[in-house]
Amino acid sequence: MQNLQQKVPTQAWPAFKALVVDMRDAPSRPKAEERRDQIVAQYQREFPEACRCLLDDAEASLNHLEAPPRHQQYVRTSNLAERAFVEERRRTKVIPHLFEERSLVQLVFAVLIRVSDRWNKKCFSEVEQRQIRTLRRKRKLDEPEVSILESPIDHQPRRSAAFAA
Repeated sequence: MQNLQQKVPTQAWPAFKALVVDMRDAPSRPKAEERRDQIVAQYQREFPEACRCLLDDAEASLNHLEAPPRHQQYVRTSNLAERAFVEERRRTKVIPHLFEERSLVQLVFAVLIRVSDRWNKKCFSEVEQRQIRTLRRKRKLDEPEVSILESPIDHQPRRSAAFAA
């Protein structure tokens, strides 16, 4: 949002922001893309840089719409990651004696573990788990990577001298 706000004049920002928020909160990805196209058509002449930025970032900013509806907010925002950074900054101010790398690493990992535990408390219903599995298949996230070393090679068994005789 901030990069869009920098490209739109202050007096026009509230109306433009309302349309972008409406696009972000659309019920489905096709609806969001339709709303994005309407915003671009309406503002292309007035704010070409903002429209270019919106088109460039739209793919990434609409990915949350493919997650189950109840979890879209958690996927859309980076609050958990941001909270971890804020917590780490807060703790290093309170504990200024982090002279060793080891103590700092311990602190960072403690915060990340706490954030991870909080994230793990999000529950998924059976329907949502199915939606996530479908999404993973669609994005090909579960397909094993085949490296050159793992590619099938026709190996001939070695024959010993005793076998040859």
